[in-house]
Amino acid sequence: MTKIQKLKIILLAVFTLFLFVTPVFAAEVSVDLASQTIGVDKQFEAGFFLNTENEDINAVEGTIIFPQELLESKEIRDGNSIIAFWIERPKAVSGNEIRFSGIIPGGYADKRGFILSLVFQARQEGSSIIEICDIRALRNDGEGTEARTTVSNLQFVVSGASGTPKIPTVKKDIELPEPFEPTVACDPEMFEGKYFLVFATQDKGSGIDHYEVCEGKRKCIIAESPYLLKNQNLDEEIIVKAIDKSGNERIIALPAQKPAVWYKNYLILAIIILVIAIAYLIWKFLWRKHKR
Repeated sequence: MTKIQKLKIILLAVFTLFLFVTPVFAAEVSVDLASQTIGVDKQFEAGFFLNTENEDINAVEGTIIFPQELLESKEIRDGNSIIAFWIERPKAVSGNEIRFSGIIPGGYADKRGFILSLVFQARQEGSSIIEICDIRALRNDGEGTEARTTVSNLQFVVSGASGTPKIPTVKKDIELPEPFEPTVACDPEMFEGKYFLVFATQDKGSGIDHYEVCEGKRKCIIAESPYLLKNQNLDEEIIVKAIDKSGNERIIALPAQKPAVWYKNYLILAIIILVIAIAYLIWKFLWRKHKR
């Protein structure tokens, strides 16, 4: 066999291999900012994005780690995130770690899905990376199959003279959080089978700050879903407030699930009896007077 024949066989084998190999995609979570060079004492915003690489993803979680000696976390922003329901809303779990976990109803399949952003202030000169760890993404396949994932960390440099910190501007948020439907539920595997409230919504502007639940005439309290109801009789109105980081409130009222029958309300019953008694006494008095 000549060298040319051997070369043809090798090329044919390589071509056949590429013909039958299926490309393997992996969802990528990356971090991005306008400039990788930051001045000391300056504030900047780093955005975290999901590129699904042709996958259909409906859940993602991870941990963001930043160098605490160089950066100070000032604010977490999740307004207009592709995450509609936060299982674990982005928050600091230690001095330099921020954890997040959420669901994308209906799934997401695109190149640049905004997850959240962090506002940092540079402490001192130096160079390091903002790292994304423990990333997990689940496919929107009805079974929650885990997708292959990769990360693209951010290398940055802090340099230059210090100056007055300037917070990255955000458009004023005057919009209410999105409409939502709180639901009263009961499950033998949760809260010992007692009634609880499930609620969640999204805010396209500044992001949801917190929720408040008001049961009947009780004092409103800050709550998270699922929320164990104080009134297990379900005979009072329930109000749920979704409040964003700009103070805008979306208020949803749920009527009593099991309204009390009027005659079971002892106060009303007592008033009715009293009115009947007074009417009887007045009638009796007038009758006697007329008889005289």
